[in-house]
This record gives sequence, C-alpha cells and structure tokens, in this order.
Amino acid sequence: MVSTTTADSLTGDAPTQAPPVPASAAAGPRVLLRNALLLLLAVGVPLAWSRDPQLVWQPLLPIPLLFLTPRGASRVLVGFVAVLVVIGGGVTTYRVGMAVPDWPATFQQNMWTYPFSEMLSEGHGVTLEHAHRVWATALGLVAICVLLTCYIQRAGRGVTVMSWVVLMAIIGQGLLGGTRVLENSQNLAFLHGAFAQLVVALIVALSVTASRTWSNLTPSPSRFAGGLRVLGGLTAGAVYGQIALGAWLRHQGQTSALLVHGTLALAVVALVLTFSKILGDAASEGAERGADRASLRFLSRLQLWSLIAQFTLGVLATIAIYFISGGMEAEVSVGEVAFATAHVFVGAVLLSSVVVGAMFSRRALVAEEVSA
Repeated sequence: MVSTTTADSLTGDAPTQAPPVPASAAAGPRVLLRNALLLLLAVGVPLAWSRDPQLVWQPLLPIPLLFLTPRGASRVLVGFVAVLVVIGGGVTTYRVGMAVPDWPATFQQNMWTYPFSEMLSEGHGVTLEHAHRVWATALGLVAICVLLTCYIQRAGRGVTVMSWVVLMAIIGQGLLGGTRVLENSQNLAFLHGAFAQLVVALIVALSVTASRTWSNLTPSPSRFAGGLRVLGGLTAGAVYGQIALGAWLRHQGQTSALLVHGTLALAVVALVLTFSKILGDAASEGAERGADRASLRFLSRLQLWSLIAQFTLGVLATIAIYFISGGMEAEVSVGEVAFATAHVFVGAVLLSSVVVGAMFSRRALVAEEVSA
C-alpha cells in the first residue's frame, strides 16, 4: 500500500488528509521501479566487483533502501549520521583533520577504491579521516534514497520538503569539509564542526515528520501552548549556540573560548531544565484530560538525562584535556578521546531532543480559548 500523508509542515497545524490514490495507479510505477532496481543490482554488482570489490558496498548497497517507506529509510539515515558523529568527533579529538591532504581524492586515488589495507597501515589519523569521508559520502547516498522514497511512496509535502532540505544540508556540509582540507583552514574546520550538529538535528527532524506518531498526532488545548512555543525556540537556539562555542574551543583551543563555553553552560542548563519541566507538565495535563501526550513525556525525560550526561561529560572532558593530556597541543590521552568524543555525541542527542520537543509542543498543543 502507499503510505498515508504525513505532516504537511513543521508548524503546529493539524495534518491534512490527501485524497486516496488508486492502488493500480500507485502499483505500476512501483513495480517498474522494483524491476529496474533488481536489474541494476544484477548487472551493477558483478561489474563493480570486477573493477574493485570496494565499489559494491558503497555506491550500490544503498539502492535497496528504495524499497522502504520514507519512515524506514529516514531511520536508516539517523543511524548513519549517529555513526558519522562519532567518527567525525574522533577526527577532531585526535586533531587529524589534515591526515589526508587532498580532496575529494584520497592520496590521488578514488576515495571509494582506496585500499582498506593502506588506510589501516597509515596510522589512526589516515584511518579516521578516510573513514570519515567514506561514511559521509554513504550518508549522502542514503539521503538521496530517502528523497526518492518520498516520490515513490507519494509522501506528504512536509516530509518531501524536509528530505530536500536534509539532502542540501548534507551536500553543503560535504563541500564545506572538502574546502576546509583544500584551504587547510581552522576557521572552516570550526564551521564544519558546528554545522554538522545542525545537520544531525535536521535529519532527526526529518525522521520525526515521517513517523506515524507525528502524522497521527491530534492537537489539543493546553495552558502551556504559548509558553512552550517561545521557550522551545529559545532553548534550541541556546543549545546550538553552546555547541558552536564548543566547536570553536575544540578547533581553536583558546582559553577565552573555554571560559565563555563554561559560563554559558549554566544558562543552557537552566533553559533545558525549564523546558523539560514544562513539557512534563503538559504531558501530565494531557493525561488528566484524556489527551495522548506520551511523546512529550518521553522527550522531557530524554532532555533531562541528556543534559545530565552532557554536563558530566563536559567536566570529565575538561579534566582529561587540561589535566591529563596537558592541553590542546599535547598528545591526546585515552580519557580525552573517550570523554571529548562522547561529549560531542551526547551534545547532538541533547540538541535533537530539544528541537523535536519544540516541534511536538507546536504540533500537539494549541492555546486554550479564553472564556469571556
């Protein structure tokens, strides 16, 4: 069956119902596409294998994702970007962003056919940076597949538009990363790191808009609606600003950046705690009134635990960098690798949970009518 219409926008408007599509009209193109893809795989895999086995699992393997719904494909995209955050965080932590000095080639060789044996034998710097590039290109291929599933399955306009936004953001992020290498610029490295977290949040937002929970959500009146609309945007902006400061600190290593980052962390903690608390109150209000707001309660708890983990990891990463490793210019310690990279990953989780919380509070809640 063709998937039903999902969210038409990221606003708080109620979902609109698309007119039914005759099964025969939808089945024809899908059957034709399935046969074409099977033919492409049957012909492409042996040809790619004969040239280089590594070509099989990179450009060709994302093709089966076209048999999924936008909901399923977008979840795969979330999994891919989660792995990429860890790899990219490791590249920055080890300070090996220039381990491979050319782009888009890897040591004048095709990125997709650069031998794994050479990648592993050149040291952890080349291993991390090359893996970062290969996985990033795989992320772009998966994003293309997600967009194609939107047209194949006739997804709602909101999901399709978000898929385009995500794909353009990934392409922009890739070009930014490549230019950073070509220019050997720390400023571009900072922008690449900061923009990466925004790309993660957009991918998570896409997965949310493609979900059944989002499309089936029925708005209900709440006394918290107005406050959460304002607080959600403010909190998301503050968390992202704090993450950008963290990227500046990791790439520039200035003490002033550490002081600002640490000071503003207190404001971010206050905002996230407040936003999480009010989301929980709105969920409790919904339970009292018979409205389904379980998503708000889940997001409230996720924000709280992410905040606790992020604050703890930030303290541990600071200790590891400045007291164990001996500063940004010293040799990287195991503690720095573990805590600093985990700090980046949990920061992405925290930002995504706040962004999704802001989205759900706008969609699930509407202002109560004031009686005369």
